[in-house]
Amino acid sequence: MVRTNTETTQQSSSSTLPKRKRKAATNAIREIRAEQKNTSLIIPLAPMNRLVAELALNYKVDLRFKGEAYRALHTAAENYLIETFQRANKCAIHDFRETVQPKDFQLAKDLAASQ
Repeated sequence: MVRTNTETTQQSSSSTLPKRKRKAATNAIREIRAEQKNTSLIIPLAPMNRLVAELALNYKVDLRFKGEAYRALHTAAENYLIETFQRANKCAIHDFRETVQPKDFQLAKDLAASQ
């Protein structure tokens, strides 16, 4: 049995343009903007609560926390981390770099302590 191709190939009237190549940082910038619009907490709730409970064991056994206390500690910890990352990023930018390095965090920590 011989097969014949009865379908005709039709080209669309609109010409297909090649996709524009984007810079490497475009996706990263898009993700950063999406995260900045987001108001939810970054660190997952359950691991943060376990960490708080584990750290509390160093001070007193069978110490319990209310939900509001967990939320307050979680919010405060995230605010501290965000401010530290922002300061470290400014230090890296000041040194004409895009990548944050440990020395930037140390400098950010020292600057925050001196204020």
